[in-house]
Amino acid sequence: MTTLFSTAGGAAILLALSGGAQAQTRATDPSTLDILDVLVEKGVLNRADADAVLAEARKRSEADAGTVRVPYVPEAVRAQVREEVKRDVIATAKSEGWAQPGAIPAWLDRFTLSGDMRVRGERQAFGGSNTPLLLDVNAINADGSYSTDDVLPLRSTTKDRYRGRIRARLAVDARISDGIDAGVRFTTGNPNDPTQNNQTLTGNFGKFVVGLDRAYIRARPFAKDGTFANTNLILGKFDNPFFSTELLFDRDLQFEGVAGTLSARLGDGNGAPEVFLTGGAFPLEEWDVTSDDKFLFAGQVGASGSPIDGFRLKTAVSLYEYTNVQGQYNTLGTRDNEHTAVQQIQFGNSVFNLRRDGGFVNTVKFGLASKFRVGAVTARAEFDVTPSLVAAIDIEAAKNFAFDRAAIDARDVPASSGDKAWYANVSIGHPVISAKNSWQLAAGYRRLEGDSTFDLFTDSDFGFGGTDQEGFVVVGSWAVARNLWLTGSWFSARTINLADPTTGTLAPPIDSDTFMFDLNVKF
Repeated sequence: MTTLFSTAGGAAILLALSGGAQAQTRATDPSTLDILDVLVEKGVLNRADADAVLAEARKRSEADAGTVRVPYVPEAVRAQVREEVKRDVIATAKSEGWAQPGAIPAWLDRFTLSGDMRVRGERQAFGGSNTPLLLDVNAINADGSYSTDDVLPLRSTTKDRYRGRIRARLAVDARISDGIDAGVRFTTGNPNDPTQNNQTLTGNFGKFVVGLDRAYIRARPFAKDGTFANTNLILGKFDNPFFSTELLFDRDLQFEGVAGTLSARLGDGNGAPEVFLTGGAFPLEEWDVTSDDKFLFAGQVGASGSPIDGFRLKTAVSLYEYTNVQGQYNTLGTRDNEHTAVQQIQFGNSVFNLRRDGGFVNTVKFGLASKFRVGAVTARAEFDVTPSLVAAIDIEAAKNFAFDRAAIDARDVPASSGDKAWYANVSIGHPVISAKNSWQLAAGYRRLEGDSTFDLFTDSDFGFGGTDQEGFVVVGSWAVARNLWLTGSWFSARTINLADPTTGTLAPPIDSDTFMFDLNVKF
């Protein structure tokens, strides 16, 4: 027999080939059928045997249809794959900040970096009947050489103003040890203005001034005690430690000195009542010519709690004692009480010329006519409108108990609008502007009589800043993305009892409307 394959042997070989190639081909593939046809034509197989081989191959193909074959991978290849996957995972963990024990030094883990930036467009519009005769007390006192016969510097009260402004702040806080922390914050703005962190966009592209507006060390001895957890002592330069509103203290104001809070929670749970007592001593001006430095001593007692679900209330009573801030007349022909002159003022407090040069014409240096011992009552009530929305009412009333009309008259001050102030504000929205589409709306009214409080520290955005003004404020905010939000504000103010401190001339009220549009980010 001269054929390469016997009939039976050829069939067996073909069947083995077709079955062993299941991973790549099926018995019904065109290549398999072609081979069978060729074998039949060559006489290796007859048609019956070819059909039998094809039928058997189909049976084996159907039987193996559910079989999963796992190829063999050498150990060296597996080790290489493991290393590549490991490198990819570590790189992803580092880029996304996954927890990595020991990956960063322990000392670095104690620091927290945060900041915010605000870009503002601001327009201040004045009433058409405003008087142009509003003295610039700060410019007069800084110069020191103006006389009562000179044309004294004036503040703008008739020319509308537009300006772009930026505020940028960067804070670093550190956990020193259990119950001890410290922090610093850098900010833009005029370093001599305690209520302003804004940098006006002028100066021919010059550099912005950056200052240190916070530097503190704080102790929380009972931080892990649920009852006294909020008790603390803080020293340095720090945020307002008192529960208050913009009526008395601007939101950007940072206190200097020492303050302490004794706080006790009277029960368990978030709604448990809490009582607190806060006190502090804060130097305002220090002089080498006298020991009568200017100070603020303050104390506050208050309570907070949630008497019913969805309602929270916080109240406080405060006393703010400003010492040695009242100006004193110089001895005739001397400058012995120059240090009692006001170093900086916003607007509203009664002032007088403390110089008595003994000549026909006096030069001018202004001091505050009144003393200040300000008592205040503050309250905030919050109501849950929905699980994510809160409505709130803020109220504050203040009175200067050291105000003495006779002392004002003795300094030839022509007028003072009084010693009382009050503030009311309603708001609704998300408690914090952070998540996309979070929002807040607020509207309020305030009245600050001329000597109701120390005008240097009040809200600098309302009117001219300071006191002797009343009016309303409307504010709205909306987050366009996470930690990115827009704010629009309208401050409408009118002076109460405006008078020229050098002549006693009373003037019509000054009207001002300030519009602000802010783009804010925080990180």
